[in-house]
Amino acid sequence: MVAQETSSGRFVGYTELSWNPRRGQILNQQGTGVLPEFRNFGLRRWLKAAMLDRVLRQLPEARFVRTGNADSNAPMLKINHALGFKPYIAEAQWQIETAKVRAYLDSRPRL
Repeated sequence: MVAQETSSGRFVGYTELSWNPRRGQILNQQGTGVLPEFRNFGLRRWLKAAMLDRVLRQLPEARFVRTGNADSNAPMLKINHALGFKPYIAEAQWQIETAKVRAYLDSRPRL
C-alpha cells in the first residue's frame, strides 16, 4: 500500500504485508516508511492500520499478524504498541568491521 500527496501524486510513504496461503493464519507486516517531510502527521500509523484492515477483510482465516522493528526505533515501537502488538520473538544481530575480522584471522595460525 502506498500513500501519495493528493495535489502532486508524489509518493510519500508505503507499507507492505506478506502472506503465504500454506500458512494462512499468519500475516507478516513488513516495512513501513514515510518520507521525512511527511512524518509526525500519523501517516505511518494510518498506512499500517489501513493495510491491516484491508487484508483482514480479504483473509478472514488470518489469526496472527507478525511485525518487527529495532528496539532503537522508538517511533515505530510507539505505533506498534498503539496498534496492540506485543513482543513475540526477540532477535539479536551482531556486527563487526571486516578490518577487525581480517586482523584477528591474520593473527591466528593457519590450519
